[in-house]
Amino acid sequence: MRNVDNDEHMLWLRWTQERSAVTRDALIVHYSPWARQVARDVYLRVYLMRDAWRDCVQNALLGLMEAIERFDPNRGANFHSFARLRVRGAVFDGLRVLRNVHLELGCDVTRLSTVARDRVQSLSEDTDDDPLEAFIATTVGLGLGFLLDMQSMPGRAHTADAYAALEKAELSATVAESLDLLPERERAIVVLHYYHQVSFVDIANQLGVTKGRISQLHRRALELLRRCLREQIVTEC
Repeated sequence: MRNVDNDEHMLWLRWTQERSAVTRDALIVHYSPWARQVARDVYLRVYLMRDAWRDCVQNALLGLMEAIERFDPNRGANFHSFARLRVRGAVFDGLRVLRNVHLELGCDVTRLSTVARDRVQSLSEDTDDDPLEAFIATTVGLGLGFLLDMQSMPGRAHTADAYAALEKAELSATVAESLDLLPERERAIVVLHYYHQVSFVDIANQLGVTKGRISQLHRRALELLRRCLREQIVTEC
């Protein structure tokens, strides 16, 4: 039986001595399955960006290559601990660029309607110490909003990819069904805002609360929907 730890040690020893492309490639091959798993963990958190998997694994590889270049095994640190932040960060940076491209293709962010601005600002208000967690919350929240918007649109948008269209329709239906699980006030806000395109200010006037409170309840509602949808996605994986 091969001694994996010994093989790993020998690769790092050769790398520190030779710094050759052959040894670097051997290290990449050795750690590639682990880096792919890191990418998968991030990808499953942004499950509404279904076209992002290739970008995730490619950027994980870039992060792995950078970590190998910078790692010094003589310091006694564990490579996985050292590399995780770099691999995870590379995947995060790639997703951020991809999301920005999607936003630019869809609309000019500076010219968003009042309704769209309301939801973007609401999702951005809940800051997190971890930039990736904050990014995931905003991205998934916007994705849920898109699925809810689909429910309010007459007819269906045509797409060349029938499977992608079916998947989006199924996700949208699941989100709609999950609305019944929301508390009454949160459900009312979601229905008014997404199904009837009512701004937060008008909803606040209708419910007799502040716009800030509506923003807070909106964010909470999407978080509850996000949990329901993620539980289903993870169960199916």
